Amino acid sequence: MVEYRPLGVVAVISPWNYPLAMANNLVVPALIAGNTVVLKPSEHTPLIAQAYVDAFNEVLPSNVLQIVHGDSAQGAALVQAEVSMVAFTGSQATGRDVMRKASAGIKRLVMELGGNDPMIVLHDADLPSAARFAVANSFENAGQMCTSTERIYVDRRVADAFERLVVGYARRYRMGPWNDPAADIFPINNKTQRTNIISHIEDAVAQGARVLLGAQDHPPRYVRPTVLADVPRNARMEHEETFGPVVSIASFVEEQQAIEWANDSTYGLGAVVFGGAGARVVAAQLEAGMVGINGGVGAGGMWVGAKQSGLGFHGGTEGHRLFTQIRVTA
Repeated sequence: MVEYRPLGVVAVISPWNYPLAMANNLVVPALIAGNTVVLKPSEHTPLIAQAYVDAFNEVLPSNVLQIVHGDSAQGAALVQAEVSMVAFTGSQATGRDVMRKASAGIKRLVMELGGNDPMIVLHDADLPSAARFAVANSFENAGQMCTSTERIYVDRRVADAFERLVVGYARRYRMGPWNDPAADIFPINNKTQRTNIISHIEDAVAQGARVLLGAQDHPPRYVRPTVLADVPRNARMEHEETFGPVVSIASFVEEQQAIEWANDSTYGLGAVVFGGAGARVVAAQLEAGMVGINGGVGAGGMWVGAKQSGLGFHGGTEGHRLFTQIRVTA
């Protein structure tokens, strides 16, 4: 007989970019598995997290779901507390620190540590569809999404046409506050993140990237929708998570070159390929936990990263089992 028993107390540490969804994706499977949960939301988004927990606690038994507020010091204290598991979503650097602190108690871990997702556009791709996806997936949530398209590699034979289409779609996006129905690009969540995005743009331009749209004159709290082409391989945005409304394009000659560029990263969360019959062959060679062919990732319900983008998974019909202790009785 195989049983899936609760672990005990699960600490959930959630980020600011999707403060409701990212917390919910970990809290619910932990509760379904029979655990109690302590949620530590980002200090940048405490109000929605508190409202979320308050709504749950209208129906849950007392103390099954609790919330603690604070910054990284509070998160570190929670990891070192007497919890059985830590479910964390955040940066690679913080993830390494969580692993170190959790190792003293050999605690279970589920972690999603961001991405620097590549997109490959083959010569026989449906270019309008590829360009629409490139812009939409680079600009969603002002680019503050872990599976945002951050690096685009397009076959040189169709690069000019692809760039024109991308700029055409990108020009339609408008900046504005969250309650402006005409707005597509909302304010960046915090000052530190905005500074990092702008520094990535400036670094790429200084190293020779062509500015096709935006890239400067960013209003306070916003980053202007930006499209860059000929982004060099040594640019920071090629190797670091930009997390902003930037379409970053480079062209390749051989497919193998694009695959090597796509895989040249410590990250491995998602990847996308647009193309004809050969797209599946290219997709099979990409080092990512989730790969989309002529579309986005994560559609199957499971959320999983490869390399240093994650540990474990959540979602799908089996996602809650990582939050359990398996017991086998013969």
